[in-house]
Amino acid sequence: MPDLKQTETLHHSHDTSYRFLFSSKKLFVELLRSFVQLGWVDEIREADLEPVPCSFILQDFRKKEADLVYQAKLRGQEVLVYILTEFQSRVDYLMPYRLLLYQVEVWRYWLEQQPKAAARSKSFRLPPIIPIVLYNGKRSWTASRRFRQVIARENLFGSHLIDFEYILLDVVRYKEQDLLELANTIGSVFMLEQAKDRTDLQNRLSQLMGVIKQLPEDNRERLFTWMDGILAKRMPGSRKSIANFIFENKGGTAMSLEQTLDSMFRKARKEARMEGKTEGKAEVTRKLLEMGLDPEAIAAATGFTPEEVKKLGKPPLS
Repeated sequence: MPDLKQTETLHHSHDTSYRFLFSSKKLFVELLRSFVQLGWVDEIREADLEPVPCSFILQDFRKKEADLVYQAKLRGQEVLVYILTEFQSRVDYLMPYRLLLYQVEVWRYWLEQQPKAAARSKSFRLPPIIPIVLYNGKRSWTASRRFRQVIARENLFGSHLIDFEYILLDVVRYKEQDLLELANTIGSVFMLEQAKDRTDLQNRLSQLMGVIKQLPEDNRERLFTWMDGILAKRMPGSRKSIANFIFENKGGTAMSLEQTLDSMFRKARKEARMEGKTEGKAEVTRKLLEMGLDPEAIAAATGFTPEEVKKLGKPPLS
């Protein structure tokens, strides 16, 4: 059975790493231009984007937050578009409902910033909100894309029901060649996210070497930070991350990359074996302590220090 705490930590790491990536306005615009490709996207400029300095906490969802909200002027005009982006590692069948609550909270926040007289004007309009879900899970996204599809017997009520459709960016489902041809930071991130195993990861990194070399320095550094946060977790025990390797070698070569990955995996396996041996010795130490043997003698026999032996004899904190 999977370790639920470890799984939650990994999901949180993905969310945090993506938030860091897209806190760069330049990379957020790159995401929209590369993967959304709708008419209004062409009107958004980096200089017209501003992050919304507010967290939209949903009490109904155990204080989950909207991950990233930007407001944008279109070609300098005072028409605001609020772009709400939610990062997901697992299928969430209540996503349309969650997004509705997020949108209501964003409108509430916006209204609080407006003069009260403006809301009473006949010409008053709420700003549009574009909900985007970025999903990097392995299972197919089978949740409803439109809000009215989560309402019982929605076909009976025609146009009288509230409705919207969110944009889904399904990372794993993009074609490898299409991501490679983008030759940019977000295409590289998505391509690496798709790696199924060690060999696949090696191949993808080798293919991306040329792309990584030509990235602007600030984009490259954000890519490396993302790699440190996510890819290094797939190779526990490695002290020298892939990201640092690429940085130090200015792109490196396919052969040197493969050698580095081999070394990292060997180190991870060795440390895992050592961890198993240490745990075995700890269990023996506890049994010897229960039998009343002297801690100094146990330390001499096991290689632990006397302080470590005494610590192992203490009952765990509840």
